[in-house]
Amino acid sequence: MDKFQHAVTIRPSRIAGILAGTALSFVALSLTGQYLRLFPNSYQISDPTAEFFLDLFIQKFDVNGEVNIPTYFNTLILVILAGLAFVIASAKRSQKDRYRNEWLLMAMVFLFMSIDEAAVIHEKFNVLLKNMPNVDGLFTYKWVIGGIFVVLVLALMFLRFFLQLDNRNKTFFFLSSAIYLTGALGSEMFSGRYQAIHGTKNFTYSAMTTFEESFEWFGITLMIFTLLKYIENYYSEISFRSTGALPKPVKPEK
Repeated sequence: MDKFQHAVTIRPSRIAGILAGTALSFVALSLTGQYLRLFPNSYQISDPTAEFFLDLFIQKFDVNGEVNIPTYFNTLILVILAGLAFVIASAKRSQKDRYRNEWLLMAMVFLFMSIDEAAVIHEKFNVLLKNMPNVDGLFTYKWVIGGIFVVLVLALMFLRFFLQLDNRNKTFFFLSSAIYLTGALGSEMFSGRYQAIHGTKNFTYSAMTTFEESFEWFGITLMIFTLLKYIENYYSEISFRSTGALPKPVKPEK
């Protein structure tokens, strides 16, 4: 019996647009929730049920929180990014491409980032690096020091790979990485300094941390778009098969 074949058409621009729109929605919901949390005198709620759902809304859409909907979204898009990189790495391996190992390393980095987002591993390094100097409050979050070191090491490891890319992909790889790092490291340094001076219970700090996360989301979204366009431009078709779908080898005649 012939097996049914089904093709899924992927439109990079549409996917990027959906992800960017979702990110903007979470930014708006988070800012709304933080406003309601910090300015309770601007409204009145006497019903315990309404108060419960309000607290639930604030917690589950706080982009600076953990184990909530924005955290799931961030983990999901990083998993998508890792999956795309693994697909390209697999294709490069079949081609015996010179940079197949760099593509595999990139996929593994994205996969670790998704695990870290869900498990919040990087923030645990604050304890390990607690005795490091705090320069003008910029390293209030000590894990940033380790993060900068890791970025520099990865930049050196991927330098040769980056230089061989065509100009279009160079631009998109650089922009998506720069946008992501602006949120993940740059903005984190300034919000840490702000926290050290003004604390966290104010709307300015909440807005800063919200826009930090949005930079990460837009950087990841642009990288997803970049990898989808890369697949579109360099491969006419990529298919997935189970081992049972492969043709059986013909036995040689005796």
